[in-house]
Amino acid sequence: MRDIEPRDSRESPFDPFGRRKPALPNGSVIVRKDADQLMDAVATDLFLHASACVREFGDFQLALASWAEAEPLYLRLLYDPRYRELPWRRTHLWIVEERIGASPSNFQLLQEAIVAQSDIPEEQVHRPVPGEDYEETLKAVLGWREKGQDRLDYALLPLLAGGFTQGSPVPGADAPLIDASSDLIRMSRRLINATRFIANVALGPDMDSAIREVPRAPAGADRLLARDLKPIGGELRWYVEESVCETCPGPPPIPLE
Repeated sequence: MRDIEPRDSRESPFDPFGRRKPALPNGSVIVRKDADQLMDAVATDLFLHASACVREFGDFQLALASWAEAEPLYLRLLYDPRYRELPWRRTHLWIVEERIGASPSNFQLLQEAIVAQSDIPEEQVHRPVPGEDYEETLKAVLGWREKGQDRLDYALLPLLAGGFTQGSPVPGADAPLIDASSDLIRMSRRLINATRFIANVALGPDMDSAIREVPRAPAGADRLLARDLKPIGGELRWYVEESVCETCPGPPPIPLE
């Protein structure tokens, strides 16, 4: 029977026997046996962080990336009884990356998996639309908080092939919060790194290759490098399955009789 009380992923560390966690930068690495347990760890940390932010600030500023492998995770937030009390009515939902005019849009997954099934108020669902300035909307909503707390609370990102993630690589302390170029609207590295809690999740095929590419992916591409996730006054957690952990060198363990 599953636990009904969500517990922080660090309270139940899983160190795979005979294997070594991948060396991923700037944060802690959370390992689980399979995708199902990995999604539980992500959902639990999100739930606990959301509850804490609502207690402290009165609302929860949540930025979600949209990619196919995240759909079961987002659905779990709605149907799993452990996360039933997730404070959707106090949540402001933002999307990390959107391509205007694309069909289907990135936002469609969030619409179907979360918005349509939760009680999140419509005016607290924020997506880029033609003719509106997404950055100004973000500033206006966060501006209700006191100085220093006016930032996103949680960003959930994917680890992508080649060692990339979603978001814009535009550099600099004076970079815009939202990089809007042509029809592509993306949260900038500056905005993401200022987020209170960043979750980078390795869900999908060939994640062992993607993890190996994190430290050596070439700079200069118009995509955000996962290694450039460097939270300022926040926390980064990488979530990976046991299968991507390297076998430790040395003799095999002695079997127990």
